[in-house]
Amino acid sequence: MGRKPVLDGGKRDDIAKAALELFLQNGYDGTSVRSIMNQAGGEVGLFYYYFKNKDDVFDAVLDLFFAHYDADFAHIVSHGRRNPCRVMQDFFEYMERETEKFRERYADKMHRTVRWAIREHTLTLIEPYLEQIVKIQSDYYGVSPALAPDVAAMYLTHGVGSCILHEDREKYWAHRTEVKRGSSLIMGMPTEAQELRTPYPAESADIPGCMELAEHVKDSFPGWEKTEFRARLTEAVARGEAWMFREDETVAALLLYSKEKKTLAYLAVSPEYRRHGLAARLVETVAAQFPVGTPLSVTTYREGDPQGAAARAFYKALGFAEGEITEAFGYPCQTLTLTVPDGTPIQIQGNLKKAETASPERNEKI
Repeated sequence: MGRKPVLDGGKRDDIAKAALELFLQNGYDGTSVRSIMNQAGGEVGLFYYYFKNKDDVFDAVLDLFFAHYDADFAHIVSHGRRNPCRVMQDFFEYMERETEKFRERYADKMHRTVRWAIREHTLTLIEPYLEQIVKIQSDYYGVSPALAPDVAAMYLTHGVGSCILHEDREKYWAHRTEVKRGSSLIMGMPTEAQELRTPYPAESADIPGCMELAEHVKDSFPGWEKTEFRARLTEAVARGEAWMFREDETVAALLLYSKEKKTLAYLAVSPEYRRHGLAARLVETVAAQFPVGTPLSVTTYREGDPQGAAARAFYKALGFAEGEITEAFGYPCQTLTLTVPDGTPIQIQGNLKKAETASPERNEKI
């Protein structure tokens, strides 16, 4: 009779799960086939019905352990094709979070031999995904990595990836900014203003900076009122519905949106940071939070209103189409709508330069 397939469930999975627990606790050498079967509740002969030897079950254990990580990495890269400016940040932030969870769960009870095997397996797993990310961001930013994509991925894997997995996490966090700078160099991107390439979800600590930006550009927003705006900003941050760019301690651009209403609620860019494409990348990032095909709307100025010429040109460059005539705070406005694409609005519309150079500071009303 042939050996059971790798993905066969039932008793095979029970044996693999028992082996995983013992390998983590006792290491490879300290785990025997008999101890695995005692844990799984079966005879030693049953082990050899499913596995050739201890090496075979150890490989199965690694596959079992990494199955959900592999699925998550694949999802991050797939989603990153819709939001390229975030994809590498999302990938490594996921690694950071999961590494912390792993240490909290296993640090005190994992044998070093298994820990080393898991570390090496992790690096092997992420390298092809990082090669895809290198290609995605190279196309998006129009840059050529300093190295061939596969070599760049290798350096990112054994550089950034290894730093995240290293046991001395304090050292990694102390040098995290420099690690990101090294990633920029590998990608062939300028290290100046590298913070302005990646939007971040706003946190409560960012509210004062966001308010400073909003007050700086308030004359461009009819009906803007400080107390009401702060309340709405605080709610948006708490709901995870606020994205921003910052450089050092300065909030350079801010976008608030509503998941429930599927609308962009507020978009502002500080005058000294305009012409950097920040507004376009914020809209791209928010669009990527919705399923493909979702109608995403924004209320802005009507055709012919001189205050709204730049904002309308900006949204149209991203593919927003004219919709309902309406009012906001007694001011004549119009709704524009984008059907969320399977990709980035910037790239699909082919109007990156137009979207980057349009100045959307006079925008929708909150």
